[in-house]
Amino acid sequence: MAMALLMLTGMPAVAQTLSVDPAAGEIAVTTFVEYYEDSSESLTIEEVTAANFDVNFIPHDRDILHFGISSAAYWIRVNLDWSRMPAGAEKILEFGPPKFVAGVVRGGIELYSIGDQGQVEFEYSLGTMLDERELKTLSRGFALTIDESFGDTL
Repeated sequence: MAMALLMLTGMPAVAQTLSVDPAAGEIAVTTFVEYYEDSSESLTIEEVTAANFDVNFIPHDRDILHFGISSAAYWIRVNLDWSRMPAGAEKILEFGPPKFVAGVVRGGIELYSIGDQGQVEFEYSLGTMLDERELKTLSRGFALTIDESFGDTL
């Protein structure tokens, strides 16, 4: 199962916005998530961010983001409003370990930051450790330090 996380920066009419609170130690994002199950595993970032694709996303209504065992890819989007954070502030975006299908080379998490015009502002494959912002976690999950450089409203 592959997962792509879309961090939206001002696209109206998508994903309920979660205001990032500077005083909050941890912020659960799962109830602010919308997702799409891509059973073909063939969609591209351009197709998923197209304005006419919005209707395909389903609001997530559980406390845990878990789709069970599946060979599908999941596109997940969340709109984080960074405007209350002071300049230079950072948060850590953390994911539990992804579930991989045995014997099949796929999986992982692709992270995209999408601008207000639908453009990809940032793209990163979590787990590659190619960016100094990526952190190792004890749970074998993924974590990335994020700040306002991801866009006006990450």
